[in-house]
Amino acid sequence: MKELTCIRCPMGCVMSIEEKDGQFIVTGNTCPRGREYAVSEMTNPVRTFSVAVRVKGGDRGAVAVRVDGAVNKKYILPVADFARHMTLTAPVKEGQIIAENVLGSGANLIATAAVNGVER
Repeated sequence: MKELTCIRCPMGCVMSIEEKDGQFIVTGNTCPRGREYAVSEMTNPVRTFSVAVRVKGGDRGAVAVRVDGAVNKKYILPVADFARHMTLTAPVKEGQIIAENVLGSGANLIATAAVNGVER
């Protein structure tokens, strides 16, 4: 049995989930989203996240990038580490795809803001 707190709505239900004969038994949820979340956590736990990437030649030294969809938790640290070692060159456009299918995760990194180039 595993205990977890649902993050699908503001209720924050504390749930228990266990697998019996290939079926998941969830208790403690107050809505169907809780059951979906609990089963997902047991079978394919996913998250969305963002990370900063360095930018040279811009009006800012970094830009936040996000994944364009939920990715399996096992990819969070490797993708974040990949992004930490990147350096972009300005200009960067908001919504620009920075990297595609990073490390085979299925996630693209997308710039969340624009960074303008600076003439030197």
